[in-house]
Amino acid sequence: METSRIRIRRDFAPLTVSVAIACDTGFSPLLQVYDAESGEYEPNRLLSPTVIRPLVNANAVDGSWPDHNANSQLANLKWYVNGVELSQAGWQERSGTSGDYSIEYNGASRGSLTIYRNISPGTQLSFRFEAQLVDNRLGVLIPIRTDEVVLSTVDKALDAYSLSIGEDTNIRYSPFLDKLHLYDYKVSHGIAASDADAKDGNEYLRTIPISLYKGEKLLEDGYTIKLYRVNDVNSLTLISSTDYEVISVNPSAITLDLRLIEKDDFAILAFIDDEEVARIQCSVQRIYPSFRCQPSNETGIIPGQLERYDEAKVTSEGRIIEYPGSILRIVWKTTTAAISDMEHNEGGITVFDIQKTGIGSDYTDDWIDVATEAVQKPAYCVATDESGNTLTDENGNILIFN
Repeated sequence: METSRIRIRRDFAPLTVSVAIACDTGFSPLLQVYDAESGEYEPNRLLSPTVIRPLVNANAVDGSWPDHNANSQLANLKWYVNGVELSQAGWQERSGTSGDYSIEYNGASRGSLTIYRNISPGTQLSFRFEAQLVDNRLGVLIPIRTDEVVLSTVDKALDAYSLSIGEDTNIRYSPFLDKLHLYDYKVSHGIAASDADAKDGNEYLRTIPISLYKGEKLLEDGYTIKLYRVNDVNSLTLISSTDYEVISVNPSAITLDLRLIEKDDFAILAFIDDEEVARIQCSVQRIYPSFRCQPSNETGIIPGQLERYDEAKVTSEGRIIEYPGSILRIVWKTTTAAISDMEHNEGGITVFDIQKTGIGSDYTDDWIDVATEAVQKPAYCVATDESGNTLTDENGNILIFN
């Protein structure tokens, strides 16, 4: 006879979610050019519509979330223009060959907005996306909201300048892929290393080439470039000498230190005779891929042994991560019959006093469970003293830490 029953559920880790927005149509970007003489738009969105896509990435540290691209799991999709939902702002959803927009509801591109409307010169329209991410593991809805992107049109007769950069406008940085960071770590710790392949496009020291065109002509000189931080759609702040994540700004390129950036949006502006002639935006985001961290020493403890040595074995997306202590905060813990979850030290390797763990001396209590708790370190910060003064080494280099 059944007398009682309890229900036990799986214990899932919460999701880590990152949100961005991208223009998927390089041939039909956010900026249009209007030729007043011919009355034509370039591009003409009636023929070449613009597609902007929300990029929703999700991950769970326990590996229970199957796909980083979470667009297919979005619900209650809504697009807003200048703060008003599209359907309430005079925009008509596409039907047949007429209408201003359509929304993709299927697959990995779910939520993408296709725009068929041309924008009048001098007009700026700010678009943002909102939805809910369905986490069926935990039975919760996670609110999603992107930053805003701006559609605008310039008059060809007034402004024929354009900026382009030799880099994706949505720069994603992962320390797990950064061979330059690994090379620096090895050198600083006296470990033999080669920098032959340290710069493969994933390194933290990122140089972004800049080109200014007038019409189809590439300008070689006669202009200046300034870099701004984007506060919101109508507000920019000029980068200063204390913004240490920016290494250099010149007419041909800007160089960033991605280690110091968690998430930021930048605007690159070109000036001729102190008058702005063109601009382009780019964003930088530190990403947090899934990983697995576990002890690697499986040898037994011999009688009289005083210390225990172990190294963390870390894998991420099929790769073994070298010197994971430089990327992850790894805390070593032990559990014995006498003491549970005893914390010892932090780092990619550990040496701990065996006797302090409370291990016993017979078969009932002569065991130790060794465990690691690991989390990816955030972006670096600039080191300062108690008075707020920036700290440097003997060569004047800024000190950073995380």
